[in-house]
Amino acid sequence: MPYDLSQQLDPAHTGVLVFECQEGVIGKTSNLPGLVAAVRDGQVVDQIASLLSSARAAGSRVFYCTIQKRRDGVGNPCNTPIEMRLRAKETGSADAPDLGDIVEAIAPTEGDVVVERQHGMTGFFESGLDAYLRNTGVRTLVVTGVSVNIGVLGTAIEAVNRGYTVVVPTDCVAGDPPEYAEQALRYSVRNIAFLSTRAEIETIWKR
Repeated sequence: MPYDLSQQLDPAHTGVLVFECQEGVIGKTSNLPGLVAAVRDGQVVDQIASLLSSARAAGSRVFYCTIQKRRDGVGNPCNTPIEMRLRAKETGSADAPDLGDIVEAIAPTEGDVVVERQHGMTGFFESGLDAYLRNTGVRTLVVTGVSVNIGVLGTAIEAVNRGYTVVVPTDCVAGDPPEYAEQALRYSVRNIAFLSTRAEIETIWKR
């Protein structure tokens, strides 16, 4: 059923989160070709760029969550298959993957907040994100980025567990394969977050 999100998206109490949109995840240096293709085919970066522009104009704060591990691999357990795929391709390398900068088209501007994680798979884990949100008066979190498979879903759950309202613009996220992302949004994410679109959110802010 459709929801009127006008109250939840009050710009003064809304934050937009861009999750792991880094060159080594969705850009030229990524080892995740399926995810790169999903982002490209869905024009996700362009959609996020538009949403961020509207958010800043409306007075909403923009937050970025990136993964930045120690390059020497110290303290990095490399205990998941996805991390092994993200590692440098050299056989036997102990180095952690360098996922690089946020892609240029949606790079942070003055006043945006960038939080870096060294561990974990989701946005709130040992990142300081929760403190930044609370200290800037955020009550609703608009989650964008990748991927619906893990990061977007997990971060949405963490946000709800902490009392935030979550909105996910479906054209500002991606997963691999896209068919799975559609099912995850339909059957999992929509039970914990309000699904919307970039255009719908922008329309509310332009009021």
